[in-house]
Amino acid sequence: MKQIFTKKTIYLFCGEDTYSSNKKIKFWKNEFIKKYGDESNIEIIDGKNMDTTRFSTNLETVPFLSDKRLLIVKDFLTAGSKDDQKKIAESLIKTPDFCIVVFHENNSPNKTGSLFKKIKQIGTIEEFNHLTPAQLTKWILKKAGKENINISQPTAHHLSLHCGLELWRISNELQKLKLYSNGNEITSQIIDELVVPSLSASIFKLTDAIAGKNPKQSLKTLQILKDSGEELTKIFFMIVRHFRILIQVHDMIQKDERQSTIIKKLKQHPFVIQKTSNQSKNFTPEKLEEIYSKFLQIDKKLKTGIIKIYQGDDREYKLAIEKLIIDCCR
Repeated sequence: MKQIFTKKTIYLFCGEDTYSSNKKIKFWKNEFIKKYGDESNIEIIDGKNMDTTRFSTNLETVPFLSDKRLLIVKDFLTAGSKDDQKKIAESLIKTPDFCIVVFHENNSPNKTGSLFKKIKQIGTIEEFNHLTPAQLTKWILKKAGKENINISQPTAHHLSLHCGLELWRISNELQKLKLYSNGNEITSQIIDELVVPSLSASIFKLTDAIAGKNPKQSLKTLQILKDSGEELTKIFFMIVRHFRILIQVHDMIQKDERQSTIIKKLKQHPFVIQKTSNQSKNFTPEKLEEIYSKFLQIDKKLKTGIIKIYQGDDREYKLAIEKLIIDCCR
């Protein structure tokens, strides 16, 4: 039986929550400097431009007046070729004890790749996944407490729903709200006025309005999305995708499948499945199929040139979507 040697100095930080993984990298760098001296023994390699022939040299470079070196490799598992990843995987087993190697991915890496498997076999992998709505609210309250931001638990929950799952965005919006409120309590009304809803949050709002047969609110939400700078093609793609998930969720609920099973099968965040499960109650299967079919007709007309988009002019495309929304709300 082949013996497997583990390396306590090899790590991979990855996952959807890039805010937390980047914070962890920053924390490690700061702690390394505190313990081992200045930044001269920290080397950062951009995985998109990495010279794989030099990687063994990077590993074996002796620390300068210190016991350890910190080698951070960014985005190589998503940017590196299969052959290059295989070479790096083979090199890792030779990592000296004085070299701490951290691979950091801002996108989800391929878990079947040779490098991912090698790190899993001999090192440590820490995945940073999106928080649940309850965890998001807790995170906002904790951050607000540290930075003397006056916000209640219900308002923190409102902010989390407004911003979606991205901690980068929530963190930036909190700073903006802190500046605006100037020590006063942040309210839901202030959030509605100052914070542009995330694309995912707006899609849920748009679908709710369609289900409630409210054309005015539906068209208003579409316009807010457009005014926020989102490409109309991306907005349309997200709407179609949302209705596709709605149809799947509705079908699974009709078959009495558990929410945990639906999450696993559709590979969606629990928050998305929870929201779509609630929304699906407002539609019949026939209505969902009808709406989805009409959206696909618009997509076909766009691709065949019946609906035209000119540079800086997507009015014809927008009109087609608006007419369909009004039709759906009848």
